[in-house]
Amino acid sequence: MRYRRIEGEAVVLRQSAAEVLVLNEVGASVLDLADGEQTVGAWIEALIGEYDADPAALAREVLEFAGELREAGLLETLAGTTAVEPPP
Repeated sequence: MRYRRIEGEAVVLRQSAAEVLVLNEVGASVLDLADGEQTVGAWIEALIGEYDADPAALAREVLEFAGELREAGLLETLAGTTAVEPPP
């Protein structure tokens, strides 16, 4: 997977599937935070400070998105951590 911001648009290139995905601003912010160092909880805290949204709703959406990224093979769980599970 390759992620870039090109001319103001956030795009993900999935070479294995020959797909190009265009992300919204929040999705792009999540991938900006997915540096392999920060936890998903840290992403949520950063996004709560950045966006005027209900913290619980934002947390649910970030967890769902992270779960979708993981299922699609675009996000890996680091060794020694738990998998990202979308809320029920």
